[in-house]
Amino acid sequence: MGKQNTEGYVTSSTERRSYAIFFLGQNLIWGFIGYISTFLTDIGISAAKAAAILLVPKIWDAVNDTIFGYIVDRHNFKNGQKFLPWVKIGTAAVGITAIAIFLIPASLSDTLKIAWFVIAYLLFDAAYTILDTPAFAVTTVMTGNIQERTKIIASGKLWAMVGGTLATVLIPVMEAKLGWAVSSIVFVLVSVPLMLPMAFKVKERHSETIVAEETPTFKQMLVYLKHNKYLAFVLVALLILGLSSVEQIMSVYLARICLNNQSVGTIVGACVALSVIVSSAIIPSLARKWDKFHLLRFGLVFSIAMDVIAYFVGYGNLIVTIILIMLKVVGLAFFQIIIYMLIADTVEYGTYKSGTRAAGITFSLQCFVAKLKNALVNSIVLGALAIFGFVEGENAVQPAGVADGVWTVFCLLPAIGFAIAVILLSLFYKLRDKDVQVMSRFNNGEISKEEAEGILAGRFGAAHS
Repeated sequence: MGKQNTEGYVTSSTERRSYAIFFLGQNLIWGFIGYISTFLTDIGISAAKAAAILLVPKIWDAVNDTIFGYIVDRHNFKNGQKFLPWVKIGTAAVGITAIAIFLIPASLSDTLKIAWFVIAYLLFDAAYTILDTPAFAVTTVMTGNIQERTKIIASGKLWAMVGGTLATVLIPVMEAKLGWAVSSIVFVLVSVPLMLPMAFKVKERHSETIVAEETPTFKQMLVYLKHNKYLAFVLVALLILGLSSVEQIMSVYLARICLNNQSVGTIVGACVALSVIVSSAIIPSLARKWDKFHLLRFGLVFSIAMDVIAYFVGYGNLIVTIILIMLKVVGLAFFQIIIYMLIADTVEYGTYKSGTRAAGITFSLQCFVAKLKNALVNSIVLGALAIFGFVEGENAVQPAGVADGVWTVFCLLPAIGFAIAVILLSLFYKLRDKDVQVMSRFNNGEISKEEAEGILAGRFGAAHS
């Protein structure tokens, strides 16, 4: 970043770079995990069975994410840190457990395959929770400057998108040559070294009294969530948008079934990556001029239009198909980056209303929703494939109608979900950048309650006493 973008920052360029690159590594692994549905059907598990077993780990998710968020908010390490030690633990565990999932031999019985998968995925899920919740929450203690925090989160999400899109580009060709097990090992060996610097270079400095002393009780957290209606709205929107974002999960199926060549998936993935990365890169600049909520709404509406157009044009012409897919994922970039900025903003709102800064529980709920939507979207896609008559097996010949079904889900599910999210947020989410900055100043003791309420003109009710 140039001088213009870093003036007044309290974080160093090394911190910001380490934080951003962490998400490149993390999302290479997460991108690989996104192909679980394809992996399960490739090793001979029917689409219907795969859809069912992907829901089972979410029962554990509902428990471990909430419990871990509570632990994070209640626990301070001896060195005064609250989040970074968890990142170190999670980084080591997530790579090992990710590989374990993809070591399932195709020769095992369905019962043994399912048992292996459920155990391995539960372990991965726990490790990912330990890693993901603190990684997002740490931004709330790196700096109290909302614009600086926005840029940090945007940079992290940009590189997260790079990681996810690289996975989308590389996995089809790597899997075809190396298989699932070897490919997962390669991804982990690349990902973990990228994730490690953040745990050692980032500093927890903002609101030091909160980091060192505040340990909210369970009752205080319930009060916090009760007063934080905007967090609920954003999390619901995140779930809806996530359930609608089927592009990565369906990329291999799209290439194999609609475009008749899995290798074409790499070309499509590369073009998608270019579109997403360019869109993601310009968001921080746009956020300096326009409120990020309005940017999110614009991106979602644009993608809805492109999805509808793509559906009616069809997939008969490869070049036209690629162009339309590149356009339709523009909104995906806006969603993936900005929605997480809104979640960080709700931490300030929740603190303003309740007096409790429960970043851990906030981001554990985010982690839960992210993993819930990941499991549900896999089940939705696999359930749809089963309805259309999809036949499991890596080289299986698909019956007539499956290709059109894949294209319908690929285009119309995102359009419907994005439309619902736009309506929900437009009606109920009222926080804007200037409001959050005022709340942050009050939360940090820079202005009084009377001053904050005066600036906000009572639009968000009374602050905590």
